[in-house]
Amino acid sequence: ERLFCGLTIRQIRFRFDGQPINETDTPAQLEMEDEDTIDVFQQQTGGLY
Repeated sequence: ERLFCGLTIRQIRFRFDGQPINETDTPAQLEMEDEDTIDVFQQQTGGLY
């Protein structure tokens, strides 16, 4: 299983311009340019109510 910063791919989410990035997306499909930033979030499960 692939890892990113010690977390499995199932534990993280990538976003570009606020939109989720799928595993098959390419920079061209996302219309990315040099110096663009991809945000990485740890998957949250559950919640407090």
